[in-house]
Amino acid sequence: MYGMVNQAIEAMVTERFGAGDWEQVKQLAGVDEPAFVAMKQYPDSVTYALAGAVSKHLDLPIGEVLHAFGVYWIEYAKRGPWGRVMMSSGRGTYELLAALDEMHARIAVSFPELQPPSFRTVCEGDAVRLEYRSHRPGLAPFVVGLVEGIGNLYGERVSCVQVESRDAGAPCDAFLVRAVPAAEKA
Repeated sequence: MYGMVNQAIEAMVTERFGAGDWEQVKQLAGVDEPAFVAMKQYPDSVTYALAGAVSKHLDLPIGEVLHAFGVYWIEYAKRGPWGRVMMSSGRGTYELLAALDEMHARIAVSFPELQPPSFRTVCEGDAVRLEYRSHRPGLAPFVVGLVEGIGNLYGERVSCVQVESRDAGAPCDAFLVRAVPAAEKA
């Protein structure tokens, strides 16, 4: 993964817990990088090790850590150089979800080795089925957090429930997403 992902993990930990906790996380992960370079490719194992170390350090299940990071990733991305690309890709949760592959294609111009996941949306009544495909395993909780983070961008109340799992033999991870626009919140 690119260093910007690892930078975001660092930012989440330092903003919420402090620089000392980040140093402990790096030590637990066996990572001795003084700083991650946003545009540099790092082995996926580094990112997984950091997430696992956050889980261990905070004594939280890895699923909770990945979920929290998914929510945080959207906040982090909005503040960064790709925030405009993200915000111009949709006017609400459903539109942005439907545009994720196109958005990743635009970003890939600057990240030639980018191996983004693929997202496909299918309308199902008042909800959207989100299909997620990635060569990286175990990130379904991260996707749930991403979807909730996207809802937060638009002031929408979002529910995202995993309905199929690649780990259980399905062809992809799939989620049922319901977004209630801000004007309709109870």
